[in-house]
Amino acid sequence: MKKILCIFFVAFSFLYGFESYNYVDKHYKITQEGELSIKFTQKINPFFIKHKLHYFSSFDGVKIAYKVFQHPNAKATLVISSGRTEGMVKYQEFIYDLYQNGYSVYILDHRGQGYSQRLLEDTQIGYVKDFLDYVKDLRFFVKKIVKKDKKMILIGHSMGGAIASLYVETYKKDFDALVLSSPMHQPEIIKPSWSQAMCKLIEKRKNNLERYIIGEESYDKEDKNFDENLLTHSKIRFELMNKVYENDPNTKLGGPSVAWVVQACKGSHLSVMLASEVTIPTLLLQAEDDKIVNLEPQQEFCQKASRCDLYLFHGAYHELFIEQDHIRNKVLTAILTFIAKI
Repeated sequence: MKKILCIFFVAFSFLYGFESYNYVDKHYKITQEGELSIKFTQKINPFFIKHKLHYFSSFDGVKIAYKVFQHPNAKATLVISSGRTEGMVKYQEFIYDLYQNGYSVYILDHRGQGYSQRLLEDTQIGYVKDFLDYVKDLRFFVKKIVKKDKKMILIGHSMGGAIASLYVETYKKDFDALVLSSPMHQPEIIKPSWSQAMCKLIEKRKNNLERYIIGEESYDKEDKNFDENLLTHSKIRFELMNKVYENDPNTKLGGPSVAWVVQACKGSHLSVMLASEVTIPTLLLQAEDDKIVNLEPQQEFCQKASRCDLYLFHGAYHELFIEQDHIRNKVLTAILTFIAKI
């Protein structure tokens, strides 16, 4: 089976313009694990804190949190659409590295998570009424808040990747390029081959929409054991991720609700169906050992999009931005090299 997959990826690479980013450009400034403990305390976190936290009221009045890291000599403007459960506090190292390489960065917390307004009385239940609400919030942010630049790049991770995909499929002139990291073009439910069937089953039998989906619970009850995690191989980045949430408990978010799963299934499926509408250069970064989202729909998306390069990171877990150095260095090199060519 592995041999068949290898052959597939080689063939796919030639057919769809795959470009190898399997190197690290020494000119890029990329934080390393060995320096992270001290650097986070002395440089990264102070840099993040000194930039003011802002809010805007979205199309329906929901308050959305955001930060702006405006570079004085920006090569381009990067807008980040983050994943489910995530707040901007998790992206501190990533934002810092992008800024150090000469880019302005805009990031918002999606509705119902991070610093943004929570949508249920139990603030730790992941919930959204309609997946397209995320897209509407992002559109409002881009049009009303983000300063137009000579080059505009949208970066989406996981759930944020599905949101970013839908955004550029709908609003084709707002961005010059798209970067997708482990995009949620289909959430993994039980196992990949059953995910679509389970999505349909949940949608048909949906009830108690505002309660946790079975098997999920609050952030405070979740297992934080590094050895059992399926997000990253980097212990220091895993522990740092948990620490920033503990230090700022208002940003914590637990498992998804039934409603979120229903909407995630719909939104992610739609993002792949409409992939042929993506006309801007796209870089899709895929984690080989991803257990959070499925890989096949990502491949389908890249096949349909007109200018999509797919890069598979061997041995990587879902969280490419906080993986071990030997993976993360290649991830950031891929992004920075891709953006520089736009």
